[in-house]
Amino acid sequence: MARPRTRQRPPDPLPQVDEPPAPWPTELLTGPRLFARALAPTTPVLWRYLGVVVLSSVLSGVAYALVVRHATTWAATTAGTPVPSILNALIDVLGGTFLGVLTAVLMWGLGTLGAGRAARPAEVYGASFALLPPLWLLVIVWTLLTPAAAWIPGAAATQAAGTALPELQVAGLRAAAGTQAGQLLLLVTLLGTAAQCALAVPALATLNGKPGRAVLGGLLPLVPALLVQFVGIAPLAIAALNRPGG
Repeated sequence: MARPRTRQRPPDPLPQVDEPPAPWPTELLTGPRLFARALAPTTPVLWRYLGVVVLSSVLSGVAYALVVRHATTWAATTAGTPVPSILNALIDVLGGTFLGVLTAVLMWGLGTLGAGRAARPAEVYGASFALLPPLWLLVIVWTLLTPAAAWIPGAAATQAAGTALPELQVAGLRAAAGTQAGQLLLLVTLLGTAAQCALAVPALATLNGKPGRAVLGGLLPLVPALLVQFVGIAPLAIAALNRPGG
């Protein structure tokens, strides 16, 4: 007689483990290593902190547009040409947004080249942009609170510029670069970018376990990111360097 077949019991399903929530990007600012430990058990998502990148980039464009608008308006008025419209300011904002996102892409790509994918540079550098929005807001508020007279070149600079629009614009930019708001904009743009790379190194090292490669992941993006950011502020930065006594 054939033995009756016993019905095999299906294996118990594996218990589902809930993934912990990803850390807030601001946590990188207070503890890069703690941020990395909280990020490690989560699924890698390249665009996880894209929102803070875009916010920072838009604010950088707004800050620059507000700082230079006095120079362009004064130059056009003095030269007797049409005053720049809101479209010019919008172009400055869009330019700052593009350069900010491009900086993030460079940090991701070169950070991956230096530190490796295990370090998750896209997320680490994306979170590092949380450093900048409060600083851009400070620049914006400082610009709005700066008296109008501070943006106008002195009589000697105005006389030296003559009536040609390009020379008047340069004189206006030199005056803007001499204000505290203009100087703060330059500092935030350059030192803020350097600070992002410095903040990223401990987080990269915690995630990949290779301090040497983590340092490389912080150094490789530094100069290209600074160059991209300098492009955005070049007219103001060059005017600052060419100011008398600058």
